[in-house]
Amino acid sequence: MEQEQAEQQQMLLPQERKKMRAMVAVDDSEESFYALNWVLDKFFSNIVMSTLPTGTETPDHQHDHRVESNLVSLVHVMDRLPHYVFPGGYVVESATKAREQNAAKILSQASQMCKDRKVAAETLILEGDPKEMICEAVERMHEDVLVVGSRGLGQIKRAFLGSVSDYCAHHAKCPVVIAKLPHK
Repeated sequence: MEQEQAEQQQMLLPQERKKMRAMVAVDDSEESFYALNWVLDKFFSNIVMSTLPTGTETPDHQHDHRVESNLVSLVHVMDRLPHYVFPGGYVVESATKAREQNAAKILSQASQMCKDRKVAAETLILEGDPKEMICEAVERMHEDVLVVGSRGLGQIKRAFLGSVSDYCAHHAKCPVVIAKLPHK
């Protein structure tokens, strides 16, 4: 009888929520920012971030980690510069610096969107093939879900250029959400 009562009391206690880790691939496209907005609306809108500083105790004298552990990882991948186009020196440095500044600007804008919604975010700039780098980052960072925007390439462009979202849907080691802009 006592064991049954203990089990019933256990069921009434608030359950620990598993932390949500969502990666969003962002670039300077409207579609990628739509994907970020979508994930913030759908996955993080019901989460109330704690305003208590780290180490502050809740009324039951235990720090509440459930709320602060949710995280959006914002990843931007820069294509590698072909070295045969830029033989070296100042041109390569200048192009690299411009790309890094652009990446920082994009991630700053995305981070601000998360901050405005009171969602914790981390940023990551990678260099290489976006399709492969995103999938590697998902696996390395143990993300729960990957969210990418859909550019809506036609069949011919997709055949020649390849689709990042299609590649990720087939190769990422977690569920993938492809957020499409609604028709205007």
